[in-house]
Amino acid sequence: MEIPDITAEVSFDKGQDEAEHQVKLVCKRVLPGWSDLAVEDVKVSRISGGISNLLVKVEPPEPLRPVAVKVFGDKTELLIDREAEKHILLRLNQLGFGAKVLALFTNGRVEEFLEAHTLTPDQAADPRVVAHIAVRLRKFHSLDMSHAVEAAAAAAAASGAAASAAAPAAAAAACSTLDPSSPATSQWDNLDAWLDMAQGLSFPHDGAKQAAFAAVDFAALRTELAALRAVCGRVGSPRVFCHNDLLPGNMLVVRRAKAGVEAGAAPEARAEAGVAALEAAEAAPGAEAEGEAEPGAKRQRLEAASASASAAAGGAEEGGEGAGAGAGPCVLADGELQFIDFEYSGYGYRGFDFGNHFNEYAGFDCDYTRFPSPERQKVFFRHYLQPGELRRLAEERIAAAAGAVAATAAEDEPAAAAGALAAAEEAVLDGLVAEACVFALLSHAYWGVWSYVQARYSPIDFDYLAYAKMRWAEYHRRKAEFFALVDAAFPQ
Repeated sequence: MEIPDITAEVSFDKGQDEAEHQVKLVCKRVLPGWSDLAVEDVKVSRISGGISNLLVKVEPPEPLRPVAVKVFGDKTELLIDREAEKHILLRLNQLGFGAKVLALFTNGRVEEFLEAHTLTPDQAADPRVVAHIAVRLRKFHSLDMSHAVEAAAAAAAASGAAASAAAPAAAAAACSTLDPSSPATSQWDNLDAWLDMAQGLSFPHDGAKQAAFAAVDFAALRTELAALRAVCGRVGSPRVFCHNDLLPGNMLVVRRAKAGVEAGAAPEARAEAGVAALEAAEAAPGAEAEGEAEPGAKRQRLEAASASASAAAGGAEEGGEGAGAGAGPCVLADGELQFIDFEYSGYGYRGFDFGNHFNEYAGFDCDYTRFPSPERQKVFFRHYLQPGELRRLAEERIAAAAGAVAATAAEDEPAAAAGALAAAEEAVLDGLVAEACVFALLSHAYWGVWSYVQARYSPIDFDYLAYAKMRWAEYHRRKAEFFALVDAAFPQ
């Protein structure tokens, strides 16, 4: 069934009430059974809104079902290729990701309304939830999105967007959605395009912003990014289809339609073992006692976006480190995990999704000391890897290091072989930690440069330049530590 795609724009120039009236008119045009409704019989309530989008719930009289309408933020097309997003989202719908798209209009879309709530940072830290996030992300990374991204690139080429200096986001998206085996496909394409755009910006009507922006040394940034690119290349992060913005606010707990489903059922049997492993590690002498169990949201805080009223669920998970370690009922007891918001999705380096997600552990106060410890990251990776994959990777590592003869000889010494295998498995996990951490640095750079563009074009009253400065400060604070992890796991 073809998705309706109409020419209609929702504008906020005349205020919120007029915008909501336009939303109702869009729904009447595109949704079956809505055309004869009186606009006064349709209710609109805000779900979230802020930097990038406005999301509202639109409720018709029963028996018609409510829908969600997303209106894109002003000037966001400079950062997001909406044509590419459309092709990607429709394909993701077919593969079981995201809310189902019901209709498209000029500056937004109509989606099915999900009875759900977003994860809070504390809930996302619960190891029982971490297991689900890791398994779900592995499934996402395994998707074949080639047809969708080829269609997006073709659409961009047909419209001339890729050659338009006014739309560098479209050019970057066209690059980042080509053959994933191409060396040109990665998150670096967006970053490079945004950096070029940012370097040409000015703030002629805001002297304070202009002064702050003038202090940015773009030549030094480019030198820094060149060095980071080289270190990222050493970890051999595979190219996969990435979400690129996996913060707690982009993960929903969707209520199950049927009763009687086992509460908190793990995505697989490894989930409970992972919780036990983490608790054992934290109980060991010398275990770190930081607030690392409390993930946060990079831009949840910035977008001033609250989830639906049902987001109050999971109160038992609140309360600090104990909650993050799995205290109380699991937030997934009555729901299933779903990813949403694929505006920045595309083929790129797997490590970016790891590092970017772990940066979300900063919390609403952007406290980056909450970045998860290597032990906590390894719990995530043990669930991300498929059953038997860690052992296979470890055996490959042993074979590469010792050679087939030595590996065969080791089989005659079971204890030595078991010790070698355990050490090799730990080395594999150390490599994943190094991969995540060095790409966490790229995440800081990515959203730091993104903030320069937002500072110029976003209508939201927020100090994006200060936010960019904070991201770059955290980059430099962690740089030596994370580079050292790469040196240890991937010696030159």
